[in-house]
Amino acid sequence: MNKTTKRIAVVAPIMLLGGVLVWHLARRFFFSKKKLKFRRTDGSIHLVTSSEEWEIFYPQLMSDIQNMKVVGFDTEWVHSGGHRHPVALLQIASYRGLCALVRLCYMQNDIPSSLAAFLSDRSILKVGVGVSEDGQKLLKDYQLPVRGGVDLRNLLVRVRDVFHCPNQSLQGLCDGVLGQSLDKQHAVRCGNWEAHTLSTEQVEYSAADAMVAVDIFVRLVLGKLLGRTQRNNQPLSGWHKSSDDSFSEYEYHENPDMVSESQFWQTATSLCQGLVDSTVRISKNHYSDSRKSPDKRPEKVDMLRAYSIRQRPLYDNCQLMAPDGQMLCTCNASKAQWYIMKGLGEKVSDDPIVVKLRFEPSGRPESDRNYYLQDKQNVCVVCGASDSYIRKFIVPQEYRKYFPPSLKDHRSHDILLLCPPCHQLSAQHDSVLRLQLADECSAPLDSGLGCKSRQDHGLQIVKSSAKALKFSNQKIPEQRKDELRKIILDHFGAASITDDLLETACSIDVRIFNDDYVSHGQKVVNQYKCEHGLEYLEKRWRQHFVDMMKPRYLPNMWSVDHENSGMVKSDLENHRNKMKCEQPSTSTRT
Repeated sequence: MNKTTKRIAVVAPIMLLGGVLVWHLARRFFFSKKKLKFRRTDGSIHLVTSSEEWEIFYPQLMSDIQNMKVVGFDTEWVHSGGHRHPVALLQIASYRGLCALVRLCYMQNDIPSSLAAFLSDRSILKVGVGVSEDGQKLLKDYQLPVRGGVDLRNLLVRVRDVFHCPNQSLQGLCDGVLGQSLDKQHAVRCGNWEAHTLSTEQVEYSAADAMVAVDIFVRLVLGKLLGRTQRNNQPLSGWHKSSDDSFSEYEYHENPDMVSESQFWQTATSLCQGLVDSTVRISKNHYSDSRKSPDKRPEKVDMLRAYSIRQRPLYDNCQLMAPDGQMLCTCNASKAQWYIMKGLGEKVSDDPIVVKLRFEPSGRPESDRNYYLQDKQNVCVVCGASDSYIRKFIVPQEYRKYFPPSLKDHRSHDILLLCPPCHQLSAQHDSVLRLQLADECSAPLDSGLGCKSRQDHGLQIVKSSAKALKFSNQKIPEQRKDELRKIILDHFGAASITDDLLETACSIDVRIFNDDYVSHGQKVVNQYKCEHGLEYLEKRWRQHFVDMMKPRYLPNMWSVDHENSGMVKSDLENHRNKMKCEQPSTSTRT
């Protein structure tokens, strides 16, 4: 090989590497002025220990999120003696890096109204992992309802094939989405968050949780917007991380013709549609790295639903009339059709459906000013939304089911419609009153000694031994088989193991029922029967709903003081009972 060829072989790779380096530096310089920047600044963490300090910080926060209303959200508390103390610290961080560590443990009786309004403002997204659970704690501890929560685990599902997270914790999402490890030291996490002065480690730990949450949100939205795929843990094209590899500084670099702030926020709101104030909807299996087992069929996603959203209106506003034409009550279309089908009434109108009964009802309304004569709208009684709704039992079923038939059968007054977000918020408020009733009536909500049943340890051993012999017989050593057989034979007092005996042992009931068990709901109802009357319990739940939710669209004539004493069962109900019809019975309400 001559000298010229050797020189070319040496110089060519150097020139190639130099060209790549020049191109990379030029690209970074060319895209230095961008429309979107997410940069942390020094001194952005604010410790808030009083309402006065919050009022100083609050305008800065609102100014920071003026264009993109999203904050990272988390809470910290102390555990001692197996019990959780009230939330001690609330962490809030904007996407620009402004972070507040609100020490609620020092503001218990002086929560600023602006903080309460901020937390209940549904237009401001609060993003994190377990936001719903944090909100429930704040409601229980400080009566602070949290709305606008978005769980990042739900959001990740909608950004498919872009990020692969090892698990569903904030640490796992940080690893899969940001490509960084989040330091979760046990000593700091389980430290004293109620201490007079928080340590530097506690401040950095708690601030990082909120900052990382909003950073993950930004990355997820960008991943959806740009449609890029993450490979080999490389960051998305256009996303530049600061040189010191800290979570305190992020800056987004992208072609100005590609992304604008309005485009980003439009994508963010679209991505969060239907996820605001919802529970976690996916199973843990979703987060397993699909790249590790490409041939394995993905397991079915477990969509968790706390409530069933109605697919049709609750109120059809059909009318029932007495033989002389007096209106008796309203009902749904299926019930009106039942009267006609059974020959107990005749249709006299189609719009609205009006059915005239062919028998004299046992009771009639005393006046036209009666709740059961009013037409009702299919809207959320709190906010007026009409796109979807869930039935809300104002008096929860765990109490109502122990009411006497005269109160239990006539309950439609206490069934209202709420949209899913309002229903979830109302359920959180209900938990507060349930705890109060539990304390007042000595009716604990948790299990323990008051549980309905417990498992017998000895029976569990017999059952597991039988299952091992039946389903894993070939894998068990002979010596261990003899031990398992002896356990079964000793329990049944038998001489040998037969297939029938093995089957009996496999299906043995290991539960021991507590004959003295009385549920929380039954204890409360029993006490109110003796001391205050069940009407007072009904009114207390109604007043609680009105005070907490402040409904603006209640049906006409709905009242906290609604009385059931004037209600009597109609002859139609007796007809239905005799005919043993499976259609749910409804009496004529007066």
